Amino acid sequence: MTSRPRALVTAPLRGPGFAKIGELADVVYDPWIDQTPLRIYNAEQLAEQIAAVSADIVVVESDSVKGPVFDLGLRTIAATRGDPNNVDVAGATAAGIPVLNTPARNADAVAEMTVALLLAATRRLVAADADVRNGNIFRDGTIPYQRFRGWEIAGLTAGLASGVAPLLLRARVRVVDRSGRGGTASIESHLSALLGSDVLVSMHLGAPRANRKPVLQVLSPEGRTVAYVKVGVDPLTCRLVRAEARALTTLADAAPRRTTVAEVLHSGPWNGLELLVQSPLPVSGSRARPTAEQVGAAQVEIADIGRQDGGPLATSPYWADLTGRIAQLPDTPAAATLTGLAVRIGQELGEVALDLGAWHGDWTPWNTALAGDRLLVWDWERFAVGVPVGYDALHWALQTELVNHLADPGEAARESLVRAGSVLERFGLSTDQVRATAVGYLAELAARYLADRQAEAGARLGDVGTWLLPAVARALDD
Repeated sequence: MTSRPRALVTAPLRGPGFAKIGELADVVYDPWIDQTPLRIYNAEQLAEQIAAVSADIVVVESDSVKGPVFDLGLRTIAATRGDPNNVDVAGATAAGIPVLNTPARNADAVAEMTVALLLAATRRLVAADADVRNGNIFRDGTIPYQRFRGWEIAGLTAGLASGVAPLLLRARVRVVDRSGRGGTASIESHLSALLGSDVLVSMHLGAPRANRKPVLQVLSPEGRTVAYVKVGVDPLTCRLVRAEARALTTLADAAPRRTTVAEVLHSGPWNGLELLVQSPLPVSGSRARPTAEQVGAAQVEIADIGRQDGGPLATSPYWADLTGRIAQLPDTPAAATLTGLAVRIGQELGEVALDLGAWHGDWTPWNTALAGDRLLVWDWERFAVGVPVGYDALHWALQTELVNHLADPGEAARESLVRAGSVLERFGLSTDQVRATAVGYLAELAARYLADRQAEAGARLGDVGTWLLPAVARALDD
């Protein structure tokens, strides 16, 4: 008569699988996860425990299984891992002991966490929970609806990839539109057709602001990034997506030597949205940072695209365009203030001659990386030709203070005027040109924020009346 086997189980188990082991063997259950302090057996310690309980089956998760364990005449070794890398499989095989493992044992858990993270990100649950716990229901003059508005995710497919793509992507979550409205194929199938191969899609959303839009990371089934897609979802973001497509085409024709930009793989409407499909830039996970000299040289090179010799600011095409945009702003106190400031700029600085060229429009440390001796630069939706040269340098400096250094916005705007001479030094401007360029840049930024209704969208710096406009007024008063 064959004796009933005995199993030493140091892996944490429960449910039908654990019950099945109990039907087949006498179980000595001693899970490592219940031990304080943490206890993970080495091979010698595990062999002692096996011998102590006279086990001929061992089920482990993290304990080391090798050497002396194989001298105990075990029937089976089971590892509750997809890859039993804690078991010397070759040694067990040489000893005639079969090794069992559990591929994809946590696939359901991965799928559940994907859903949780997707909803937490799109609905900003963590930040909302923190506000509730801290009693900040009404904060900074806003209500929760303003701060935590999310994005509906119907029709998207969310995938998660982080080095173990074949496992994680198999557990991706498909969000299906069951509204009954019908419509075209999913975004995933549309992109697969455009790119000529099967793809998976994950989604990123930034902080609340008027120009916030979904950015899709397009992945091969193996988890390799094959494209990024910007999705315009309303009139403003659709206009910006189309503008970026045009900008990338212009830059490809200009072929800058110091800057690498993405290639446009596709641009056009889809299902009421606007898509820009771009090639991925080779940005490494560590994201090497360029030096100030490299950034400055690249900004000068971009400014030289379409460069025009300077004429008086007040009679330039740029000033006509800016004042025209200001005149079209909604009737608000901030717009009225900016209108008055523009009149003063034209009167006091309008005779200053300024060269006009191109600018990125939103060049910052977080959309720039270094690859060899070239800069990788993305987010070209604000690119424009025919603006005073030096705007990019001023924008980089101001945004660095506001975001990286968390400077007070009003103080940072005022300091940007003080430091403008050194920031613009490489552009070879006179003192009057530096002042006119710096004041014009702040007016340009204020006009953008007001036109985009950034304050209404909940953007942190959207209220230009509290920081940008006072800085412009002070500069004109000095």
